[in-house]
This record gives sequence, C-alpha cells and structure tokens, in this order.
Amino acid sequence: IKRSNQVSKNIEASLSMHLYEKQHSPITTHFTGLGLGECDVISISKSNYIYEYEVKISRSDFFADFKKEKHGFMLESKSIKGDTYLSPNYFYFVVPTSLVSFEEVPKYCGLIYMDENLQFTTVKKAPLIHNEKASDKFIRKLSHNLTCKLIFKPNNINQDNKTI
Repeated sequence: IKRSNQVSKNIEASLSMHLYEKQHSPITTHFTGLGLGECDVISISKSNYIYEYEVKISRSDFFADFKKEKHGFMLESKSIKGDTYLSPNYFYFVVPTSLVSFEEVPKYCGLIYMDENLQFTTVKKAPLIHNEKASDKFIRKLSHNLTCKLIFKPNNINQDNKTI
C-alpha cells in the first residue's frame, strides 16, 4: 500500500487528533529534518519529549522498517550522533489490531493497536530511549513544517498556483 493511500492518511489524522487530546503539541506528519528520517507522525509532549510514530498497515512494511539506520541508534539509546542524527525519546509502531505481536516489537519500541473505528490502544508502552529533551530549535522546526503544510496544502492553491 502506498504512503499516499487514503487509509494511511486517515490513520495519521486520527492519531494526530488522539495526540492532541493528550496535549501533545506541535504535532505533524511526514516530517524530515534535523537528522530524522521521515516520520509518519511526530509530536512533542508537555514535558518536551519527542515521540515518533510509524504507521504500518502490512507486515512486510513493518519488517522493512528495521532496515532504516534509525533503529540502530535507538537500540543503542543514542540521541545524537555528531550533528547528523537525532532520535526520538519514545518510538511507537501503530498498526491494525493484531497485525504484529507484542513479541515482534523490539525492546526500544512501543506498540499501539488501532481498531476499525480508528480507536487506539497502547499494547506495549515505549521505554524512554534517552532523556535529552527537544530543543527550541527542534520545536520551531516542527512548528514551521506544520505551518507550511497548512498554508501550502493543495486545497489552498488555485489554478494559477497562487495561495488563496
């Protein structure tokens, strides 16, 4: 299933609302920056911890995620490698109920099941990977990313490619 699939977008939107209700802010989708690979959903908690959520809707997509470099850093509980890599404080996989089991999720990851009504249940709480809080620079970058999405989303552009 392609990332632009409406099912994935609905899950990401529902997850974002769920996080908003838990008072996470800012929250954005498909964020890449400051050394992070693309995050499906990323948020900042009230205590300035970075939470990353990877939405997986197939088992093959779940297992393919472990080919990404970020898993090595999280496994080693590293927050920064030089100035090129930042990892979240907490990392969760968000999958349809029972797509993957508790035992298939690495020790540094949490697991959230979503049901057919897009309701979320935490099956495995993610452990704290490191205790370095989000910097003002990082929070500003997330906020900028979200602002750009709101201002420049395709529905706000007319036929002449001008913002309306």
